[in-house]
Amino acid sequence: MQRPGIWFWIVGGLAVLWNGFGLYDMLMTVTADEAYLAEFTEEQVAYWVELPAWRFVLWAGGAGLALLGSLLFLLRRAAAVPLLAVAPIAMVIGLIADGIGGGLAIYGIGWVAASLVVLGIAIFFVWYAARQRHLGILR
Repeated sequence: MQRPGIWFWIVGGLAVLWNGFGLYDMLMTVTADEAYLAEFTEEQVAYWVELPAWRFVLWAGGAGLALLGSLLFLLRRAAAVPLLAVAPIAMVIGLIADGIGGGLAIYGIGWVAASLVVLGIAIFFVWYAARQRHLGILR
C-alpha cells in the first residue's frame, strides 16, 4: 500500500476545515444567529430561516456527510469518496431549488458566482479523494 504524501494531508486538512465551516454556516444560519447573520438583509435571513424541511435536510445532509467524508479521508478510508460526493449533488439540487424558489432574486448574481465556486471546491475534493483511492492510498 502506498503511503500518502504531504499534499494528501494538506488537502485532507483543508477539506476538514472547509466542510467544517460549511456545517457551521448551516447551523448558524438555520438557528438565525443574529451576530452571524448581521450583514444580511431581513429578506435574505428570512429566506434561509424559513427553508422547507426537505431543503434543510438536503443542506444538513450535504454539509454533514461532507465533513464525515473529510474525516474518513484523513483516516484513509475509501468510503470518503461517496460521502464527499453527496455535497456537490446536494448543492446542485439546492441551487436549482433556490433559483426556482426566489433565492436568486433575493441574493443576486454574486451569490450564484460564490455558490459556483463552492461547488467547484466540493467537486475538487471528490476528484482528489477518488484519485487517492485509485492510487491505493484510501483503502
